[in-house]
Amino acid sequence: MYILFNAMKNLLRNKGRNILIACVTLAIIISAVVTLTISNAASKIIEDVRLDIGSRVEISKDLFKLHSSGAGASGLERVSINDYIEYSKSDFLQKTIFNVEMTAWSNTFFGVGDPDKGARQYESQDGSGTVSNAPTMRVEGYSEPDLIMEFVDGDRAILEGGRMFEADNECVISEEIAKLNNISVGDTIHIQSILPADNPKKFDLTVVGIYSDETDPYTNPYIELQIQIGYALSDENRRNEVLTSYDTVMAAGWESDYGLTMKTEYFLKDPDDLSKFEKEVRSKGLPASIDVKINQTDYDAVAGPMRGMKNAVTTFAFVIIILGAIALMLVSFLAIRERKYEVGVLRAMGMEKGKIAFGIFAEAVMITAICLMIGLGVGNVGAQGIADGLLAGQITAAEEKLADDAAAGGGKYLMAGGQSQTSIEVSKYKPVSDIQVNLGADTLTQIILLALALAAASSVVGIVIITKYEPLKILRERN
Repeated sequence: MYILFNAMKNLLRNKGRNILIACVTLAIIISAVVTLTISNAASKIIEDVRLDIGSRVEISKDLFKLHSSGAGASGLERVSINDYIEYSKSDFLQKTIFNVEMTAWSNTFFGVGDPDKGARQYESQDGSGTVSNAPTMRVEGYSEPDLIMEFVDGDRAILEGGRMFEADNECVISEEIAKLNNISVGDTIHIQSILPADNPKKFDLTVVGIYSDETDPYTNPYIELQIQIGYALSDENRRNEVLTSYDTVMAAGWESDYGLTMKTEYFLKDPDDLSKFEKEVRSKGLPASIDVKINQTDYDAVAGPMRGMKNAVTTFAFVIIILGAIALMLVSFLAIRERKYEVGVLRAMGMEKGKIAFGIFAEAVMITAICLMIGLGVGNVGAQGIADGLLAGQITAAEEKLADDAAAGGGKYLMAGGQSQTSIEVSKYKPVSDIQVNLGADTLTQIILLALALAAASSVVGIVIITKYEPLKILRERN
């Protein structure tokens, strides 16, 4: 007990030196609290994103590889709808989201922006002389209506009095097409597919909901020119999308993939099983030219700012802790030289080296404990504001990169139901723009361990020097 009481008295006897040590220790602890809480919060978000987007697998062929090979669109090897369904039976998957799409027309209502009101026709180019109606709308079938991106993001919303489709042969339509054709919730609409021309699929769908639509009407960058020359068809207009269930579309019975486009999202149980899943689908006949990969564009778009912020705070913490530890050891070295006489007297009185070393370590622990209590409070208060500021800068940089990628026009061919589609590879996801920083149990444990390490660092130099001091030599030099 004497050693501890003496250590407390020494804190008051040497105020100037101990205040200097406390300032350095407090600065390190505050920096550690801020950086560790931000880093741990960012790590959790990155892991959540990895489990979400990192588990989503896409099967696609890179556009640039295709062009560089000189194969062109015809070089795409066929992947049928049945193949996609077969891949979904893998034990490595937790679920598969199916989305099928077909062009259609109706003889009872017409699409937005259709000057011919469904009357335009064209002759088949296969030489059969078959005359078909031009497409005026698109029917999209979803297996997971709750995950339709436009409704999740709020770009589309079901109006009051309606609901999302749930059962087979139910659908939702846009507010524009409903007003144009005087369609209300509860009405039945008649639609048939454009292809196959010799055996079109017919649907009688009950309208259970009408949605407002804030999306861009056209996604084709050349649509303005097509509109001017009268080439654009109303099925290009997103206001003419009729949304229904995947089972409703597939129940029509498709003898082939002709006229139907399928898009799939496979969700792995564990993102680390990607290579195993790829090996399995290869064994089921997936061509080697087709990529099996996670959606890296979306993953980078969402997790990129978090990774950038985490790397920044980790680097800052590393520099502060290393420099701080060096400063503490330097101050400790200077302090122990000032206390040579005190050490000599205690050793001459018969106190063991170990007890003197314990007293010096106890002083360092007491200073560190006080700094720890102050640092935890100050760091926890300031961490959220610092995190928000850092994240805002990272998001700005990420959005600029996405804009540059979009301007560059990077793209890929998507294999969809055996048909090739060109798409611009720009993420539909937005970077994580919010981070909640808090001092959790794991972070607190890390900071306490760091504080003990700092206490050890600030006293280790003194302890090492003490073991080399001889009491009579110290007293003789003093005299």
